Amino acid sequence: MAQVLAVPGHVRHGFSYVGQFNHDFGRITGIAASIKGNILLCDYDNKNMTLVDPLGNYLKKLDLDSEPYEVAITSQNIGYITQPNSRSVLQIDPDRMMVLLKSTCKKLRSTVFCVSAIQNTGRDFSDKASGFLGVKECDGTSHAIAVKHDKFDLTRLSYTGYIIGLCFVKFHAVNEKSSFSCIGGQNYIMYHERGYTKKIDNIATLDTPTDICSDDNGHIYVSGQGSNNIHRLERYLHKEPWETSGKTAWKLLDIPLDLSHGVKEPVALCFNHEYSKLYIVNEWGKSVLVFEVI
Repeated sequence: MAQVLAVPGHVRHGFSYVGQFNHDFGRITGIAASIKGNILLCDYDNKNMTLVDPLGNYLKKLDLDSEPYEVAITSQNIGYITQPNSRSVLQIDPDRMMVLLKSTCKKLRSTVFCVSAIQNTGRDFSDKASGFLGVKECDGTSHAIAVKHDKFDLTRLSYTGYIIGLCFVKFHAVNEKSSFSCIGGQNYIMYHERGYTKKIDNIATLDTPTDICSDDNGHIYVSGQGSNNIHRLERYLHKEPWETSGKTAWKLLDIPLDLSHGVKEPVALCFNHEYSKLYIVNEWGKSVLVFEVI
């Protein structure tokens, strides 16, 4: 399979195909990399978590009592697994595959749906937010709840989190103040800053966005399940003539991976912590593609 080389004159990554793996998956809906480089996968249909090494060789499986939907692993190497159907989130040691804590939403008709880790927050626990849990309430309102140290509060959503919108299926935290989300039934994504929300709906080649991640150059990657490709976005400052200061905006940079590189119905993606490999959950959750970052 052909390499995707970096474009001269631009600071952007290229990709080289390594291979793919499949361990009789039911349907993978979430993926994350540990500090050691191992890969943790949510198998929604089979109600388990599968741990593989950086090349996809099987290591261990953890059976669960409810369907896992999303997983994130923080810079402190603590994993968080959401189980929307049981309104709970698991805190785990990802490389030992050991559950450290299970927390359930106390508020009736609310559930923990998604989770996202913030990059490069340090190996030690601190007052910085290391990630966010996406919690949905019965009226459709969704809050991003910060994980600080190794703690979070699911009891006072309006006080401990900020609103991230309605009908989201995945979200990606860029930092403590900004995030992206994929919206159910739509072909656009949303960008959120505290007090500012922007719809990114001008990408004609994006169909059914399913997941979002970012690299060490600050670029955003969006998987298009219906368009069989991966879009790369870059940040710019948008300023109207009457404004004294601009706002952060995003535009399409390129499409580094598509059907010609084996990308077919992608549903999730992530980089490892060193940004040396990109993993794409492919074929509606049946297999995983591995690319070397060049």
